[in-house]
Amino acid sequence: MAGYRLLKHRHYEDTAARLPESIRRKALWAQVLLGTRGRTPNVKSTTGYNARWRRTPVQGYHYYLWWIPLSESELAARGINGEAASTILVHSIRHHDETDEPLLLRSLEEFEEAPLETLDPRFEEQTAVSHQVQLAPVVPATVKGLPGSGKTVALFYLVRDLVFEQGLEHLLYITYTSRLKRAAREFLAAQSPELTRRVHIRTLAELGKEITDLPVALDPMVEAEAFRRFLERQPASIVGVWRRYPLALYTEIRAHILGRTFPPEYPLPERRIAEAVFTEGRFDVEAYARARGFSLETATAAVRIAERLRGDRFFLDQVAAKKALTLLRQADAKAKYKLPTWLRAIDGLVIDEVQDLTLLQIAFLAELARMRGRERALPFVVAGDESQIVQPSGFDWGITKDLLRETLGTNPQEFEFRHQRRSPRNLAYVIDNAWNFYTYLPKPLRPSANRQSFVDDAGIELSALSHSPDALEENGRLLICPLPEAMQQDTPEAERRWREFVAELAELPGRALIDLIGRLPRTLEGDQAEEILFNVREIKGLERNTVLILGLNNLYEQAMALIHAAEENKEMPPLLEARRLIDEMRVAISRSTDKLIFLESPQAPVFKELGIEPFDSHHRISWEGLRDLLRTEQMSEIEVIEGYLDEVDDLIERRRWEQARARNRRAYEFAVQIEDRALQRDAQAQYVQIFLYEAAAYLEQEQLEEALHLNRQARALAAELGDPALIDEADEQRDALRGAVESRLHALITRQADFASNPAAFYEELRRFASLVEPLEDAKLLSAFDEAQLAAGWRLGEHLLQRGPEAGVRLATLFEELASVMAREQDETGARLARIVAGRYASLPHAVPLEREQVQALLHCIDEYLRIAAPLRLERAAYVFVAAWLEESYASLGEERGLYYDWAVRAERYNTLVGYPELDDRLWDLENRVELVEGPNWMTESQDPDVLRFGAFIAAYHDQPHDASIAWEKLGELELAIYQARKAGELERAYHLMRQARQTIPDALSTAVKLARQAEQLIHKSQELTEGERRALSERLTSLLAALAVAPENDEFDGSEA
Repeated sequence: MAGYRLLKHRHYEDTAARLPESIRRKALWAQVLLGTRGRTPNVKSTTGYNARWRRTPVQGYHYYLWWIPLSESELAARGINGEAASTILVHSIRHHDETDEPLLLRSLEEFEEAPLETLDPRFEEQTAVSHQVQLAPVVPATVKGLPGSGKTVALFYLVRDLVFEQGLEHLLYITYTSRLKRAAREFLAAQSPELTRRVHIRTLAELGKEITDLPVALDPMVEAEAFRRFLERQPASIVGVWRRYPLALYTEIRAHILGRTFPPEYPLPERRIAEAVFTEGRFDVEAYARARGFSLETATAAVRIAERLRGDRFFLDQVAAKKALTLLRQADAKAKYKLPTWLRAIDGLVIDEVQDLTLLQIAFLAELARMRGRERALPFVVAGDESQIVQPSGFDWGITKDLLRETLGTNPQEFEFRHQRRSPRNLAYVIDNAWNFYTYLPKPLRPSANRQSFVDDAGIELSALSHSPDALEENGRLLICPLPEAMQQDTPEAERRWREFVAELAELPGRALIDLIGRLPRTLEGDQAEEILFNVREIKGLERNTVLILGLNNLYEQAMALIHAAEENKEMPPLLEARRLIDEMRVAISRSTDKLIFLESPQAPVFKELGIEPFDSHHRISWEGLRDLLRTEQMSEIEVIEGYLDEVDDLIERRRWEQARARNRRAYEFAVQIEDRALQRDAQAQYVQIFLYEAAAYLEQEQLEEALHLNRQARALAAELGDPALIDEADEQRDALRGAVESRLHALITRQADFASNPAAFYEELRRFASLVEPLEDAKLLSAFDEAQLAAGWRLGEHLLQRGPEAGVRLATLFEELASVMAREQDETGARLARIVAGRYASLPHAVPLEREQVQALLHCIDEYLRIAAPLRLERAAYVFVAAWLEESYASLGEERGLYYDWAVRAERYNTLVGYPELDDRLWDLENRVELVEGPNWMTESQDPDVLRFGAFIAAYHDQPHDASIAWEKLGELELAIYQARKAGELERAYHLMRQARQTIPDALSTAVKLARQAEQLIHKSQELTEGERRALSERLTSLLAALAVAPENDEFDGSEA
């Protein structure tokens, strides 16, 4: 989607200059979001004179950036070329106390253009990444940052700088989630269309598929649940201690066994193998056990299960990573594999969310950088937060940097972000203290050897500050609310009360309830519940104004119990499970942008770790007090709509498409009610994008028919909206779908030999492509599909010819289908021939004896087919059905001598076109049948006209024109009789037959008859001539004979001569 036009008030900079840098930078980032998406995640509206103005908080609830869509301002009528809905006026940064002071707009001349590419909201540490990487592009760089520290923003601007300042033409940007892919695409498209051409944005799964052509694997956390159910079915003797820690085992196999087992051709130094990085085929269980701190029995159980599942339905993303690494090595060695063209040209590689990648996946990307880096200086940057691991990756910054050093031959340059740029101070304090959870783990299992801590704007570590969260701070409130006893039970009453509470939460947008322990009744379903209920995997990467966490202390106590059990039993698996639980707690705590509410007892031990004073009344709230707080929260219509639109973005990320559409329509209807054209446009644009994103999801899973259907809907909606950028996006997606369809069609055609014994299956498989090819309306692709379908259909028809009577119906429908295809390809002649075949099988039975009338009808089909096909000079294969019909009709002739002639004429015509080796035998057989009844002279003496007609044909076929002429004369067919008489050289007879037929006698024939008569007379009178006269007459006759010299006769007989 293209960006929005920003107009900034001419006095904006004057008012902003006196404010702290952090406020100015956050205001700039808000403007970037406005220019990119037309809205910001957190919006406050106004009332009174300033109604319809929007306010984006840039420092808690103290300072706000004031802006308004031009279409909603009093200057709306002064927009240029209908751009009012996509133009945003940015006025100033104002303190909360100035909210009621009127903003007066007199003219657009008060504003000046603020090109998006000129806005740079980066803080110093973010800008340093771009500067340093550009100074030393051959050095790989790592960007480490805590939640909300601005890593992704730094990467977005790094990509922009590398393209425009370093001139990169093919930069590859990799994310793990589709959400960040969409965000990157929106940002770059709004900055400059040129960026969308020169930057290739892919998720890791998409890149793996392009290289390996393997299907996209399931999300690991979705797969982990299936793995847990699989493990429950396995014998205890196989699973061992892992029975109690199924998700920890899943992580272990994915991250530390399969995710660290490299293909044989990948060179690993021996010291790396000793640290539990293995080569396939040389997996050392004892070394693995030592490296992971497992007993040999525990390690063996994990490896045994991993080997059992290798290549099964689990861990396909690791299979793809290993294959990709192998293929890259082959491409590097100039072996048979060749990288996709665009990938061979990449000149920069930037990776976000690296903490969700296994070491094998990181190696695959590093290998790609190594290959390209040999040709030119290649910027290679990875960013991540080790404490935000949700995917089971086993990520470790130390090992990752070692791998990059080994692969790229140089030490990575490190950047560390420690400022909190997203969460309010109180929340940042709690997030920072959540690191305390890790201190109970052995150092190797912690996110880093040294604690990372947030610093405030003065550069002071939050962990070093001797204060508790500020209860008086409105933005970033921390509340502790104990659950009523009745809601902690598994009873119908508890379920009723939870349903009521969930409904209240869902009344306003911007709220999330994170259930860490699955305590909520499973029967809580429906749109309302799904809009606000999240697990940790779903909430990662999302933000909500109000976040309620259920089960934090329970999870904390589980983790502590596991740690104590590990110490007592000297087992490692419990510690791995504890690390997983701590990661989940930290993610949950870091999702709020305003209120963080713990549904816990104030005495819960977890609050001590978080540095929250449990007995401070400012943090405590009763259940009824919480409900009253939530019920009385005030949101304006604009805030509600903006909140709905933000929630739709989250629902899209969770792939809850119908809920996203329903929520979006709610936002649109609300925007219509308040007559806010800008929000209506935003809602409509988002509605189109829901279809595009859902289509992209189906495309990723290779469900192309569903993807095409959704893309067509998106294209129609975009055209109705009149948004050129959305239309382009839909068209671009259609091009991608076309490529996917073409690729799959080509793959099927190349596998045709696999269907040699079952052409029906191949044809039906091919036919299913009609629903994919036809909607694309691509003439070239449709033509290729039609060509393949016709060839496959013809082969199927030949196959069905050999089948029994049941094949007749299928032959009829098959050739109707082929006729339609030919008509679409404007082959009307071919379509007519196909319809003849279809008509034959629709009206006449197949592979059964035929009655006389049916034989006649079949002969008519032969006649029609030959009449149309003969002028085309087709190959023999085009007449396969005619050949079959001739044999079929011959077999049904029996004693129906009246049909012999009709059959023979068509058989001879077919023989003339392509040859009919069996014709002599067939005619000989029919002759014998007649002779047995009619006697030896039946060709000229039979009294049966049908037999006589067949006799005339046979006489002509055997080059007996005299008998043929006699037979035709008896039948009254004087023209044919004349033809055969003349062919026999019977001049007088031909002359008399022509006079009898009252035909004009040719001069040559008349002269020849006279000459023959005179020659007969001269024979008797020749003695009366003198020697000279005889000599002269002889010379004349010699000249006449030379003129009458007969050319060799053509042995072919086409039946028409009969």
